[in-house]
Amino acid sequence: MNDERQEWISKRAYGLWEAEGRPHGKDREHWEQAARERAELERVALPEHLKTKRNSNDVDDATRRAVDAIRRPPRKDDKALALSH
Repeated sequence: MNDERQEWISKRAYGLWEAEGRPHGKDREHWEQAARERAELERVALPEHLKTKRNSNDVDDATRRAVDAIRRPPRKDDKALALSH
């Protein structure tokens, strides 16, 4: 498991633990839930072409472009392109 993914899961598991009132003995349950959430996030949020990249800089650049495209206001020609597909 890469460090960034493990850190995300760790922080999410900690958040789940806190949200449940910090119960004793549920660390494994919270970790497994966080790992499932991360896997689902990767499955639905990561475009297929990014899953095959070998160079992390390529992935980072492609991810930035995708995020920028989501954040920018839609243009008139975007709607026409969506309808034509």
